[in-house]
Amino acid sequence: MKQLIIFVCSCSLMLVGCSTEKEVATFQKIEYKAITRGYSKHIILQKDSLRYFENNRETRSLIITKKIKNTLNGFLEKLNLTSLHQLKSTSEKHQYDGAMYTTIEVVWDNKTYKSVGFDDDNPPKELIPFLHYLVALVK
Repeated sequence: MKQLIIFVCSCSLMLVGCSTEKEVATFQKIEYKAITRGYSKHIILQKDSLRYFENNRETRSLIITKKIKNTLNGFLEKLNLTSLHQLKSTSEKHQYDGAMYTTIEVVWDNKTYKSVGFDDDNPPKELIPFLHYLVALVK
């Protein structure tokens, strides 16, 4: 009888272990905006699509693969999204139209995180790999 109970418990533990999958964290939306007098770039990633706008006109639309989503999620997991609004660029050229005023907004786990404005050509160092990858998707 003890052996039967142990066997049943072991089987139920195996079933529970097999049936529960680890919940994978993922973004719901990523929005990149870069604006200067007379020109703007806007990238929106949501669900499985990427939309790219130049001067408020959509110029590209792409379906993003699971591999691309996983790569973006990897970048975002390395960032401390709760301190995204505190990251600072080392230059302020956007204040006199020397660079595009740029922001990044991420919706992660149904919470929205937004950066402060920074120069598009000189983002906070923590964002550089992520932004290079993101902008390369539309080239």
